[in-house]
Order: sequence, then C-alpha cells, then structure tokens
Amino acid sequence: MTDAAYDDRTNNRTPDGETGSTADASAAWFEEWFRSDYYLKLYGHRDREEADACVDLILRTTNLPRADRQQPHALDLACGPGRHAVALAERGLLVTAVDLSPTLLAYARAEADSEGLSIRFVRSDMRAIAFENEFDLALQLFTSFGYFDDHADDALVLQRVRNSLLPGGFYALDLINEQRLRATLVAQSTKEVDGVTIGEERRITNGRVEKQMVIPVNGGQTRTFTESVRLYSPDEIEGMLFDAGLEPVEWFGSYDGDRYDPARSERMLVLSRRA
Repeated sequence: MTDAAYDDRTNNRTPDGETGSTADASAAWFEEWFRSDYYLKLYGHRDREEADACVDLILRTTNLPRADRQQPHALDLACGPGRHAVALAERGLLVTAVDLSPTLLAYARAEADSEGLSIRFVRSDMRAIAFENEFDLALQLFTSFGYFDDHADDALVLQRVRNSLLPGGFYALDLINEQRLRATLVAQSTKEVDGVTIGEERRITNGRVEKQMVIPVNGGQTRTFTESVRLYSPDEIEGMLFDAGLEPVEWFGSYDGDRYDPARSERMLVLSRRA
C-alpha cells in the first residue's frame, strides 16, 4: 500500500522554501488546470503502455536497478496521475512522487493503492523541493518543465534536481521537440471527450507554446483553461543542464529509444548525470 502519511510539508512553499500565499499560487495556469478533473479526461490517451515504454527505456539506459547494488531510489517530479511512479515501483525501485496538484496526487495514490505498491507522495512546487543526495534517478516527464514566466525559475528547478541526486545519479528530462513543433503546429482543432466537444487553439508566442481549451459545461456555459510552456532548443537545454551541474549523456527522440533528430523527433528526452 502507499505510505500512510501523505507528506504535505512543502505545500504552498515559494521557491526559496518560505511559506507563500495560496492566492498567489492559484493565479498560475498550471495550478488551475491540473487541479481540474478535465485534465485527466483530455489526456486519457496517455496510458500505462506509453509510461511503461518510457520507464523501460530510462532504466535500460541507466542500468537500474542492478543486482550488485541496493534498491535504487527514484524521484518522479511533477508525477501527475502517477503513471511513471507506478511503473518504477513495479520494477523494484523505491519511489518518491512529487506534484503540486492535490487532484492528481489523489488519483496517483489511488492507482498505487490499487496495485498494492508503496510510494511516498509529496505535495510541493517543483521549485521548492529540498531533497539532498537522496536519489539514484530523477524523472521529469511528459513536458512538465518550462511552466514558469521567469526563465530563472526553470534553472532553479534543475538546481533542485541536481541537489536531490546522489553523485553519479541520473536525470531524465522529457520535452517537446521545439523545431518539429514549430513546423507542425495545428492552430485549431476539436476533441471529443465523453460526448463533449472541446475546442483547442494553439499558438507560439514569446518563445512559448500556448494552448487554450474551451470546455462546454452545464447550462450552455463554458470553462476555459490554458497551458503555456517555454520552448527550449537542444543547445539551450544542454547549457542549462551543464550550468546546474548535470552532464547530458544520451538524447532520445521517442519513448521507443529512437535517436534524437531535431527536425523529425516529436520528443526531446535528455538523460543527464550529476557531475
């Protein structure tokens, strides 16, 4: 079963670790969107099979877990509904899963409970994690990086991750491939979810890809949610990783292990190691 104590000690902490106001946090697009039940419905096609493929690629590349070492400890940062945390735990790793959304953490806990898996869940802003020399592996998957308005906040996340790793520990960062996205962006589309037509609009502005979702609700009303993610080129993210004390060692373009191609790959999955 999951740990009985749900660790909420870092709830509502600002990047410097001090307690912040919930009013400030709730103004962010990611807090509103990831708290909503609509998020899970819209991305329901991102399933366990995809998560298993991604986790297997990372573990195969890092040679974890190894028979000659103690049970490795993994950090799933921005764990969302827990697909990757569950996959890691099923493969014999100790897992700490962190997310800011109470909605997604509740779903992730329920998934772990249903599988009889012991996973430690922590509610925290990713900028405020304070682990030190604890993990053999950290994962930040499915475009869960680049949320913040200030570029320095993204750099802070990388520094926090580096500090959380044991010397020689690995960090897997999964991003949208900027070059291909710019060439293939679909400005408008619709999606049917549970018999409801959701309108989607996308644009790239000021170095960010923004997506607006208009969702019909009862009484002819609509609710609008936004996603806004900073785009990083390979050179930019490589420089940021080095600056944080993380050395890139492998680049993949898909969860199947295809080599990264800036013009063709859908993903940019960078595996780095704490120097």
